[in-house]
Amino acid sequence: MIITDEKILRLPCSNTNENEVGTIIEQLERELECSGRMGRPGCGLAGPQISVHKNIAIIRIDDNHKVNLVNCKIQNKYDEFKFIGEGCLSFPNIVGNTIRYNEVHVVDNLVYPHAFIATGIMAVAIQHELNHLEGKLLPDFILPELKKTKLRPNDICYCGSKIKFKRCHGKGK
Repeated sequence: MIITDEKILRLPCSNTNENEVGTIIEQLERELECSGRMGRPGCGLAGPQISVHKNIAIIRIDDNHKVNLVNCKIQNKYDEFKFIGEGCLSFPNIVGNTIRYNEVHVVDNLVYPHAFIATGIMAVAIQHELNHLEGKLLPDFILPELKKTKLRPNDICYCGSKIKFKRCHGKGK
């Protein structure tokens, strides 16, 4: 079950040790898959969202865009922009515009002992999930213009090959 209680979501996280990684990633994948079957598809999930207060998150945009984030940090961010219609599985009735970066340089020293660069929707998803690990939540980032916009069921949807958080009006792609 995905946690929606802000007090629980803001609890501090500790580093994940190598022996915990596989089990936690399996839990995250099961919950992310379950949310999709319930009509709430998302592209990522962090440990605190399933009451595991460890520095671990997953991103599953599509088969070619998957990453496990274990004890990661964003080292550098580039190309700030306004991301339209960001959503979160822990806040299913909220969507809004945020300020994000189009490119992030991520350092991961446990599972992938190297750094990598992510761009576009992957960069946005990484920022979102790593924010969860710091106790920072979507409502903290929404620009005032759409603060706490209420949506109807199925307003957050999967459109095409990428996850886009936007209002769907029953139209095609």
